[in-house]
Amino acid sequence: MLRSLTLYGCCIIVHLGFCQVELICDKQFEPFAETPGAMVAVYKDGEISFSKGYGMANLNYNIPITSKTVFDIGSVSKQFTAACIFLLEQQGKLSIDDPIQKWLPEMPTYNNDIIKIRNLINHNSGLRDYVEIVGYAGKPFNNLFTEEMGLDIMARQQEPNFKPGEKFMYNNGGYLLLAIIVRRASGMSIGEYAQAQIFEPLGMTSTFILENPNRIIKNGATGYNRLKDGKIEELHYKNVAIGGDGQVYTTIEDLLLWDNNFYNPKVGGKPLLNNMQERGLLNSGDTLTYAGGLFIETYKGHRLVQHTGAWGGFIAAFYRLPELHTSVVMLSNYRPTFTPAAIFAVLDVLIPEPAPTKEKPKESKAFKVNRKSLPKYVGLFEVIGEPQKRFRIFVENDSLNVEQYWTKQKFTLKPISEGKFIHSKLSYIEFDFNTANHCPTIQEPISEMRTQRVDSFSPIENLEAYQGNYYSEEVEATYSIQAKGGQLLIKRNKDEIYTLDQVSSDVFGEGQVGFQFTRSNGEINAFLLQDRRIRNLKFKKTK
Repeated sequence: MLRSLTLYGCCIIVHLGFCQVELICDKQFEPFAETPGAMVAVYKDGEISFSKGYGMANLNYNIPITSKTVFDIGSVSKQFTAACIFLLEQQGKLSIDDPIQKWLPEMPTYNNDIIKIRNLINHNSGLRDYVEIVGYAGKPFNNLFTEEMGLDIMARQQEPNFKPGEKFMYNNGGYLLLAIIVRRASGMSIGEYAQAQIFEPLGMTSTFILENPNRIIKNGATGYNRLKDGKIEELHYKNVAIGGDGQVYTTIEDLLLWDNNFYNPKVGGKPLLNNMQERGLLNSGDTLTYAGGLFIETYKGHRLVQHTGAWGGFIAAFYRLPELHTSVVMLSNYRPTFTPAAIFAVLDVLIPEPAPTKEKPKESKAFKVNRKSLPKYVGLFEVIGEPQKRFRIFVENDSLNVEQYWTKQKFTLKPISEGKFIHSKLSYIEFDFNTANHCPTIQEPISEMRTQRVDSFSPIENLEAYQGNYYSEEVEATYSIQAKGGQLLIKRNKDEIYTLDQVSSDVFGEGQVGFQFTRSNGEINAFLLQDRRIRNLKFKKTK
């Protein structure tokens, strides 16, 4: 009888937990009931324990989102690409320690450094991201784009961002190259190989990699975008019909079968699971959070395996708590639906409270920082490698505050331990001041920014020296620069694409993008474009 009551009590707790999940999801997604929306699910012990659809899969025909709706999952696809590579290694067709030139002779060698397949998997190859290059060239993603075009962009790079293994920098181009390696090692496209080796063996009948832009997608959602005036239009890049960095289409129901493979592997066995979850290493010996298409992290004392993705109007998130045999999945065809906070709120409900002990529980108190220690963290800082990113840290109301110039935002830092703070509203962004000269390291979900102290700078008014045309062989585009007041206007094909503010001497920026000008004999001769995934992309002055 006691056992029955215990089980009954557990069932009540679980039921209440999923009621809370539904309340969180309703609050987040019900505002999108008449717009494109999302499908949310919780997997527990190998089954779908909660799922609910919100909004429309297709606005033209008012088709609602259901558990059978097929979504583009963006970069969540990368784990399938990594799985294909590891399966090929199991089959003896390649080694992840092969130099990439063994399979990609088109790729140049930089400074005699060896880039291995594992560098592509772990995002520490140093190569630039082809998606960024396409964007800077001004080529619409609705245009037809093939593997060969992507390879041409990657092979055209004149220098890398950094030496292989030196640091982590997320790179779609590396995973595009992995797809080409799959083709050359197996004799099959990555779509064909994944279908034969993963999707069919697991019974994922609604899952495929889009390699044919004319393919009919049964139950497919359409991607959408919200314009500045509030109107909604389609944003669905079917013509980028390649695999590797994305392009997996799937459903909530099919992803359960893939999730189950991480507990009872039908495909690849334990070796595949071990390889996919082995975190990468840097040359320094530091361990990355990134493994085989997966981030391996810790959340509230539990191992968290996750990846998100966004492409066109689609956005997706797949978070797994393996110790609890629990996963949270969100698939959407409308980016405004998604906030990381909602996913973490669901995770919080699903993570059980620690078991009570016989000892009297200690009162939990938030970490309190010594107010007298705050001035040592104050100053003007710059992100190393991205000089357009400057921010000021100051004390106000006995708290550390940040004024971030490139986003034009101010926020408070909340202390969590000695020398460590988190963004007061975005708790997944951490500032760690336990460094030389208390220059914070900023940890974001898929990037780490190291900083240095800098001096203030007064912008100059006469900017005519920067005017002219600049050409990049890598981008195959010319940018025209004109001075207007205290700003620089950047044009490409007569269209204004950036309005740059001066950040420091010879450095200008707008948002994430920076223009760092170089000189020869005192005269401007080029600029180096810097952003989150590109370093020192050169545009030479032509006139």
